[in-house]
Amino acid sequence: MRTRKILLLCGVLFISGAFAALSLTWGQEAPAASASKPAILSVPLPLPAPVERAPRDLARLSPLQRQMYLCAQSGADWLRRANRADGRFLAGYVPALKTPLEGDHYLRQAAAAFALARAAAFLGDQRLTAIARQAVLTLLIDTAPDATEPQVRHTSLPSIVVNRLASAGLLVLAINELPAPGDDVLEQSEQLCAFIRKQQAEDGSLCCTDAAGQTEVDPEAINYYPGEALYGLMRSQRCRPAAWKTDVVRRALPFYQKWWRAHQTLALIPWQTAAYAEAYLLTSEKPFADFVTEMNDWICDKQYQQLDPRHPLWIGGFMQWSDGRALSVAPQVNTAYFAEGLAEACRLMRKSGDVARYQSYRDTLERALQFLATLQYTEGNTQHYADWYRPALLGGFYASHQDGNLRLDYSQHAVCAMVRYLEMTKD
Repeated sequence: MRTRKILLLCGVLFISGAFAALSLTWGQEAPAASASKPAILSVPLPLPAPVERAPRDLARLSPLQRQMYLCAQSGADWLRRANRADGRFLAGYVPALKTPLEGDHYLRQAAAAFALARAAAFLGDQRLTAIARQAVLTLLIDTAPDATEPQVRHTSLPSIVVNRLASAGLLVLAINELPAPGDDVLEQSEQLCAFIRKQQAEDGSLCCTDAAGQTEVDPEAINYYPGEALYGLMRSQRCRPAAWKTDVVRRALPFYQKWWRAHQTLALIPWQTAAYAEAYLLTSEKPFADFVTEMNDWICDKQYQQLDPRHPLWIGGFMQWSDGRALSVAPQVNTAYFAEGLAEACRLMRKSGDVARYQSYRDTLERALQFLATLQYTEGNTQHYADWYRPALLGGFYASHQDGNLRLDYSQHAVCAMVRYLEMTKD
């Protein structure tokens, strides 16, 4: 009897110990499992690893071209992973907090679709093409024909929320960069082009507001939105050529040339350069080339071109311009935006046969691209992040050497600049 009681007691103790050990195991495993996932966020993180592609033969490329090819490919892959199931892109990340960046905007969404479409066409990547097309279709849902003119299309929201002129230009760019847009999507592109045409005033300027004839008062709008719209018109010539599109750009040039001379600024140059460079490639008209050289001769002088031992990482970046003077401050990722314009200027110089300017612009562009490469998350500079989080960063471009935040337009501009450079130098 006593032996039976002892055995029974041992059995109870064994079972109790087993449950206690199991509960401790659960308690230890739960934090580990939660640590492998982000905290509760407003949107999910794109965790898939970068795509493993078959290595492309890069032997014919120079070391710089090879570096830019890999940077552009990695940047495009980041844009792919930043695209969500609903067709829209995440706004960016705050890596230090492991949270998505707030401040999403329709214009950045459209610009990201444009960059992904351009990269997809250059890389010949069908997966990128499919995602870019889906992003375009998603963004087109937020557009509608004009109430009074069915052949005119613009965003449903008013310009005070989403600027209609800029959104039309960026959507046209995204559509016409797709390798095979399709007639249905191209028809909507033409309706957006009709809206841009409608916004042109008698003096050649493009109205950035919804009130026809209203005098523009926002210099930021003038610096960006008309250039995006004009460039969109010229790129749409690739799929749906029309003489009136070039005429809109031709009439706009004198107004914006006069405005830039009176308000010299870095911000206006890249989009306007892209529009007039594209127009020159189609027409060989000298006024287009003259304005492009005027702007880009000026911007080249605003680059950090000499190595400064105090700031070795600044070389290739651009100074800030404020109140009519250049400020010697740390360059940022907006160097990518200026590099886009320089790449377009190089295309024009190559066509015009201006060898000296072509080499000058190309040297400035290549320094800018090398600077941008130092602002990209790679395997080498993300080892301190958790394995589960690293894919959310790899390939993305961050703000500066003092600010590691990722934002959608940072990568958009960088990828566009690098792809344009590679297209321009492929021969």
